[in-house]
Amino acid sequence: MSFPAIEFKNVYKNYRKHFWSRQVAAVVNSSFAVEKNTVTGFIGPNGAGKTTSIKMLLGLIRPTSGTVRINGSDPLLPSARKGVSFLSERPYFYEHLSVRETLRFAHGLGQGYAKSGDADIGQALNAVELSGAADAKVKDLSKGMQQRLSMAQALLGNSDIFILDEPMSGLDPLGRRLFREILLALAQEGKTIFFSTHILDDVESVCSHVVVLSKGRLEYQGQLSQLLSQGQGGTDCVVIGLGDSEKKTLASMGCVVTKRTDGKDIIEIPAGKDPRQCQQYLCEKGLFCESMVKRTASLEEIIYKRK
Repeated sequence: MSFPAIEFKNVYKNYRKHFWSRQVAAVVNSSFAVEKNTVTGFIGPNGAGKTTSIKMLLGLIRPTSGTVRINGSDPLLPSARKGVSFLSERPYFYEHLSVRETLRFAHGLGQGYAKSGDADIGQALNAVELSGAADAKVKDLSKGMQQRLSMAQALLGNSDIFILDEPMSGLDPLGRRLFREILLALAQEGKTIFFSTHILDDVESVCSHVVVLSKGRLEYQGQLSQLLSQGQGGTDCVVIGLGDSEKKTLASMGCVVTKRTDGKDIIEIPAGKDPRQCQQYLCEKGLFCESMVKRTASLEEIIYKRK
């Protein structure tokens, strides 16, 4: 029987800040599934419930109610986490160890100390561009380099599922580009990647699917392309020399004409209307359309407009 890589069914998670305080809802009736061999962005602002959901997925905390499954198994079972790699938003390392020693320790925990991991460690260091710092102490690494070390640790063991909590946190632009390339390479290998973020540019760059949370509630799940299609808002056409009669005719066609500061007119063609009809009319009037651009909203605008 085939199972989704990740599945939440009617999941609630409540917390008490203090023993006598009222319960606070972190996740509210969340239901979604992540299919295998997909790259899924787990989107939401800070406090949306992303990290809490990931902790339940890894078996670090229990849901108040509902069902969480990874590869069809209860994440509280150690066997369910076999073949799963995790990158924490706030990695913790033994600071007195070197980069290489840290990875050797992680490899031993995951694969057994009897098995040499030198080849895997070297490959992981190359992937995150830390080979030159292999003998540096963890305490001497910057936050961005520690994040690279955390990614190298996740790459050990050739896992099938990667669960990454804010993997781009603390990275400079070069580091973010490197991590994007790593995620795309893993996707080409058929790995399942589920990563949380509030940086939506990263989602648009690497994801095929998205799951959106807001205040603990599911707002959207599905293909990224379908979500982005909601931001298609028609077409803008820039033209010179429109007269009053042409503007009146364009208005009857459902278009809105506005004047730019440079004296040129913008014809706003509504969504769902074929812009070629407007082009044909302008051509008949001897007018030239300087540019024609589709109006699209960013992923951020689409998501927060839904709220």
